Amino acid sequence: MIATVTMPVMAAAKAKKIAIKGKKTVAVGSTIELDSVITPKKAKIKDRNIIWTSSKPSVAKVLEKRDDDTKIKGMKAGTATITVRIKGTSIKKKWKITVKKAAKTSTAAAVTKINTYKAEAKNLKSQINKTNPAETSQKKKSQYRNLKKKIETIEKKLDGLENTWEDRYEAGKITRSQYRSLEKKIEAVEDYLDDLEDYLDEIFGYEVD
Repeated sequence: MIATVTMPVMAAAKAKKIAIKGKKTVAVGSTIELDSVITPKKAKIKDRNIIWTSSKPSVAKVLEKRDDDTKIKGMKAGTATITVRIKGTSIKKKWKITVKKAAKTSTAAAVTKINTYKAEAKNLKSQINKTNPAETSQKKKSQYRNLKKKIETIEKKLDGLENTWEDRYEAGKITRSQYRSLEKKIEAVEDYLDDLEDYLDEIFGYEVD
């Protein structure tokens, strides 16, 4: 008869403590991430059993209520206590969050850049006006592509500028009216560039891929 040896089943390590890592301040309209740290590391706790709450959701809102980490969004200036706990246990940790008013940013620098790009576009139109399409097909294509590339360069600058200020608007650093004003100025230059591209096609009599 062969003897069967039964190996002892090792019990899973139990969580003894939970801590929080992350920032303690957030601007209105912005978010920060908080992470939970469970001790001992070998303790296996399912993410759905790690629960986050806010004492004042109107000040600091918990965006992900069940996970090993969460995002906190600043709703209005003030303080709130964020609590993380392990479901079915008495283990928990509190974290005080201060929500600050977002510092407003002047858009003057952006307006200056938009005006610069508009001036570049007007200078480019003048350059197109002075360009006589070459007689040979190859040189003509080269002229066309060079001028079209200059239009696309300005367009990329405008896209980058718009993305930057959209991020600042979403972070609460500028008001909606400030953002809309910039957006309209950018759109005006983009429309000018669209017309300029059509004009370039007309001057050369075709489009080059």
